[in-house]
Amino acid sequence: MCLLCTAASNIKCDPPTRVGMISKLIVPVYNVTIWMDRNAFLVDLVDSKVGRILKLDSIEGGKNWKGMDMLIFNTWHWWNYRHSLQPWNYIQIGKKLYKDMDRIVAFERGLETWGEWLDANVDPTKTLVFFQGISPNHYNGSEWNESKANKCQGQTMPVAGSTYPGHTHRWQWRR
Repeated sequence: MCLLCTAASNIKCDPPTRVGMISKLIVPVYNVTIWMDRNAFLVDLVDSKVGRILKLDSIEGGKNWKGMDMLIFNTWHWWNYRHSLQPWNYIQIGKKLYKDMDRIVAFERGLETWGEWLDANVDPTKTLVFFQGISPNHYNGSEWNESKANKCQGQTMPVAGSTYPGHTHRWQWRR
């Protein structure tokens, strides 16, 4: 949502609104409403008596995605956060709780659940689905030739070219 309205200065957007984890941006001239669900893991992250649980086989939050014309998903870099940045206390598969597990295994299981949800809930003749595993860095302006920028706020143009000029993401897949 960062660049959608600032990139085209001749387009008037209503200010974004946010309720819980859902943001809404309206572009009246195109009769377009954009919803952004901040479900960074695709699967459910829930509060319980034992703490926050990342449920690898549950997508109750997917109800927010039903009936959309287009769905764009982005998830991988959130899965590797650890220690104070890790937003869960346990990972759950079925009824079994794990304190932690190999993040690639967890990610694969979450993607399997997401794929099953898509197959059961999305009509591909009515909804376009895109998946992006890692979003470009938006905190280090030197990666888009704006060394003084420390976030994407205030940027008015997308990065030019067909490839991202920044560094390779530090959490590349290793098998």
